[in-house]
Amino acid sequence: MQIKHHKITIKSYLDFIQLFQDYRGTHKENRLFALKHESLVEKPKEILLLWLNTHAFRKTKGLDSEKLLSNFGTANSFLGLFFLLFGFFVGMGLLSYNGVEPVNIIYYLFFAVLIPIGSMLLSLFSIFSSGKLFSIFSLFSLMHWIEKISSFFSFKNRLDLLVKDISPKLQKWIFIKRLQFLSLLFSIGLLVSLVFMVVSQDIAFSWSTTLQVDAKSFHTLLETIATPWREVLPNFVPSLELVEVSHYYRLGEHIDTQMVANSDKLGAWWKFLFMSTFVYALVLRFFFYIFSAYSFQKILEKEFFDLGGIKKLLKEFNTSFVETKSPNRENHLEIHREHQKQVKREPKTDSIKAETKENYYHSIIAWNFSDDEILLVNDFKNMKASFISSVGGSHSFEEDEIVAKRAEENVLFYVKSWEPPTMDFVDFLEELIENKNIEEIEILLVGMSEANYKHTQKEFSIWNRKIEGLNIKKVWIVDAQE
Repeated sequence: MQIKHHKITIKSYLDFIQLFQDYRGTHKENRLFALKHESLVEKPKEILLLWLNTHAFRKTKGLDSEKLLSNFGTANSFLGLFFLLFGFFVGMGLLSYNGVEPVNIIYYLFFAVLIPIGSMLLSLFSIFSSGKLFSIFSLFSLMHWIEKISSFFSFKNRLDLLVKDISPKLQKWIFIKRLQFLSLLFSIGLLVSLVFMVVSQDIAFSWSTTLQVDAKSFHTLLETIATPWREVLPNFVPSLELVEVSHYYRLGEHIDTQMVANSDKLGAWWKFLFMSTFVYALVLRFFFYIFSAYSFQKILEKEFFDLGGIKKLLKEFNTSFVETKSPNRENHLEIHREHQKQVKREPKTDSIKAETKENYYHSIIAWNFSDDEILLVNDFKNMKASFISSVGGSHSFEEDEIVAKRAEENVLFYVKSWEPPTMDFVDFLEELIENKNIEEIEILLVGMSEANYKHTQKEFSIWNRKIEGLNIKKVWIVDAQE
């Protein structure tokens, strides 16, 4: 099954910080990794996460991210359950009905509408503030004080040690995102308690306030609150008549006779309370949570790419490896004209590949090269081919024979310049020569990587005499020395 690596998480953020303390790889290793996953080179997130997954075993100690996520998972589960139950029992308390005094809807609207809107406004101010200003706004959050209280417990110290590598900006967004999630759970608990109480009891609702507010003004306020749904669900908006008959006065501690006469209507308030809770405490909070989660992910990715070492690693992925600097990097292969019969002026290039200035062959074969060495040489010399294979060395004669039969058209044959041509090499070359599907064979001497893969003149002379001695028209030797 193919594993996709495309999303940066807190775990990958922390794992990179920890891995970079033990291992960063050399330019050669990182360029080889990129060449082996060439399709991901233009996708920095994916190739970085795949690199992390590949080299995770190099970390010398246990993963800090696993400890952090385990501890945070436990803490978040506890807090999530706490806020859910807290919302439920707050709702139960607000809606408790003793059969004597009706339930004042103003208390409930305070928790279902005013507090959610107020807390989301504070969160917005927190988002656009930083430093001390953010700390001031966070004082109004219940989550802030829960974290303060948790500092008296030993596990809080362990968490602080684990989050020390997380940037302050990222910690701020972790706090904001978690605050929205826990507030959403509180709202769910509040809504569940409303449904439970309405279903299980016959509740009489009313409204009462010390302020001089008449029924008409209060009805106007309720219609404003109901703006999001009043056109779609008009039955879920209290009428002026309902507002008038449910106005409760505490004077004399007796229920008004008019309220008693209309007691069957007072329960209709639950529709308005349900929609108020659903729209302002639940739906609005949900969208705010989605916004905070999206913003958190963007900040996380930015902070991730700002980590020390990431830019250098990406540069090594995209830069060809050379062990020493050369004043002039070769752009194409130059042909030595010492023996005119075995020389061709330019290597063939495929018309499709010409725009990218890559030398294209049907087949590239390397004598006694590892796969990694072939990748590095192709990358340095900008070579491409449909079929690439290594022969000689640990390969059997049968394996080499299969490669010789698969090669077609124009063949580029890598040999190590410092190794003189052997009989095994000549035997394999004859196999290529006998292949009627091969039109030309160009032998390229590859020097040491420390010398930018350039051969010496002495090495070229040895190989050139050997190839000239074969006197085969379709075999050429290429001199890449400048």
